[in-house]
Amino acid sequence: MADWEKYRRYFPHLSGQVYLNHAAISPVSSLAREVVNEFLSRRMEKNIEYWPDALEQKQRLKKLIGKLINAAPQNIALTPNTSSGLNILALGLNWKKGDRILLNDFEFPSNVIPFLNLRRWGVEVDFVSHRQGRLAVEDFAAKIQPETRLLSISFVEFLNGFRNDLLRLSTLCRERNVIFAVDAIQGVGALEMDMEKMGIDFLATGGHKWLMWPAGTGFVYISPQIFNLLHPALAGWLSLQTPWNFFDYHQPFAPDASRFEPGSFNTMGLVAAAASLEMMLKIGPAAIEKKILKNTDYLIGKLREAGFRLSTDPRPKHRSGIVSFYHPRAEELFNFLKNHRITVSLREGVIRVSPHFYNNQEDLDRFLELVNRFS
Repeated sequence: MADWEKYRRYFPHLSGQVYLNHAAISPVSSLAREVVNEFLSRRMEKNIEYWPDALEQKQRLKKLIGKLINAAPQNIALTPNTSSGLNILALGLNWKKGDRILLNDFEFPSNVIPFLNLRRWGVEVDFVSHRQGRLAVEDFAAKIQPETRLLSISFVEFLNGFRNDLLRLSTLCRERNVIFAVDAIQGVGALEMDMEKMGIDFLATGGHKWLMWPAGTGFVYISPQIFNLLHPALAGWLSLQTPWNFFDYHQPFAPDASRFEPGSFNTMGLVAAAASLEMMLKIGPAAIEKKILKNTDYLIGKLREAGFRLSTDPRPKHRSGIVSFYHPRAEELFNFLKNHRITVSLREGVIRVSPHFYNNQEDLDRFLELVNRFS
């Protein structure tokens, strides 16, 4: 059993506010601040170049990510954000006119725009319509055509926290010979992920939400099954097999996912990311998911008791770290909460609440008390 009060001490913001907005951006822990301060001191005074250590830090972070999602480090590439990760996939495949991509109309734009950008090459993009914020596997099955090459979907939908059935979708894609891609930014760090069990071909995420990394850090996972189908659309000196052979311009690309990392990277961000990920691995992904779902279960029950209509699907298999609900004066409520130092999101007319593992029942009760007082 994790000592949750111990981990709360790593988040100084708790002394003055209740933060329930991890689906937008997470606070940085004091553990991450300590390693960043140490990094800056070394870069300022002792190890200014830092480059050999930077390369070691990159590999170390990939190993930690591999432990989190059950994947080999050589199948992981570091990226600045989800959008850049999905562009590795969109721009890396060899498309021909008439190829089709299957998306849905309930996605955050990061999982849409990179694929719409391919229309100039004659690629067609089809959309599955959501059912009041719910997505049905059978609707995707009905939309797949012989020309469909790729299906991309979020693990968790950003607006209402709907958790998609990745296992059923991956099975569907394998049966139809379709590449299965996942935008995982609203799931990874909050919910357990296992690349082998889930059958994901390509995964992209940013780290600034549930992983609690600094903005500008993220990663992709590329399965061995599709690795040789992807060409580095953006290539640089670090994409090569032996980068330090500076004048060997004609050497092959690196044999692993590092070929998708073209140049210098955000080393300071990676140092902070590793500190956060070490903390989360010490707690354990299963324990974190259990605690987050306990928090959202509590919120769902109390909001229902108070008579609020949920945007979130309350069924356990579709729940995540996000709870969204309707309010007739949502913008006023959002500002009221903000004035009382309660941070949530206002998205498309709904209040979105997203507690993390360190939030406790007192945090949630404070939020609920103010919601009921306002109403």
